[in-house]
Amino acid sequence: MQEKTNMLADNSARLGLTINRVKSKVFKTNASNNTPITVKGEALEKMDSLTYLGSILDNQGGTDADVRTLIG
Repeated sequence: MQEKTNMLADNSARLGLTINRVKSKVFKTNASNNTPITVKGEALEKMDSLTYLGSILDNQGGTDADVRTLIG
């Protein structure tokens, strides 16, 4: 993941674009690797859950929160 992030940052810089490190966040599911993803030496913020197309996803890969929301 870090290699892809570096490649994205390098290609963006060649086009005169930059990655906004404040707005960029990392969401990992079922990941055993806890190494932070960095852009230009600064770690990106990690997210524990997100809502995508109306479904709530968590970092364990489950949808328990989504099911609880629908039932409630």
